[in-house]
Amino acid sequence: MHKDWQNDRIQYCEENSSSEPPILRDLHVYTWRKFLNPRQLSGHLQGRFLSNLVQIKQPKCVLEIGAFSGYSTYCLAEALPESAELHSIEADEENLHKAQIFWKDEPLMQRVQWHLGEALTEIPKLNIAPDFVFVDADKRNYQSYLDACFPLLPAGGLMLFDNTLWSDRVLDPNDRIKDLDTASIHAFNQGLAQRSDLNVTLLPLRDGLTLVIKR
Repeated sequence: MHKDWQNDRIQYCEENSSSEPPILRDLHVYTWRKFLNPRQLSGHLQGRFLSNLVQIKQPKCVLEIGAFSGYSTYCLAEALPESAELHSIEADEENLHKAQIFWKDEPLMQRVQWHLGEALTEIPKLNIAPDFVFVDADKRNYQSYLDACFPLLPAGGLMLFDNTLWSDRVLDPNDRIKDLDTASIHAFNQGLAQRSDLNVTLLPLRDGLTLVIKR
């Protein structure tokens, strides 16, 4: 686990929150053994938060942009109503293949509709109307993902964007100038805060998690 995401405060929060299912602990081991950049794995605290949000929202259609090894996918599926759809888009074919190997015998994950490809190309093909969207993909396209999904969302629909603190690099004025990813995320954060058609909360959870609700 990245040192910035597993300090004493986070550990205390995890110890005093609902435990993660054992299969997610198994996935953690699998991801660190089989995947490049395993630090991209969603964590315990964020996973419980996603699962709780689904339980509160009871969405009809969930769209995930960026599955990686499927940790967040499982968390989104846990409390999903039986009649709801769950679509997950992953651009990396190797990542998707490894994730599907791990999840092939897990009954809960049989409801996931996996899609391989670039999200901006795949979303128009799906012909869905998501009311819950989780985005954890290439950061420079965050604004494009918002633009693609916002017209599909009903009033009250929500989107979540991961890594919006970018290891706190968005706090560094020099990084905001010199690093393109940092500059992109900072501009995205500032743009969201200025929109009157959204309710926005940037939470200091793990690497930053932004909750957006369509007014």
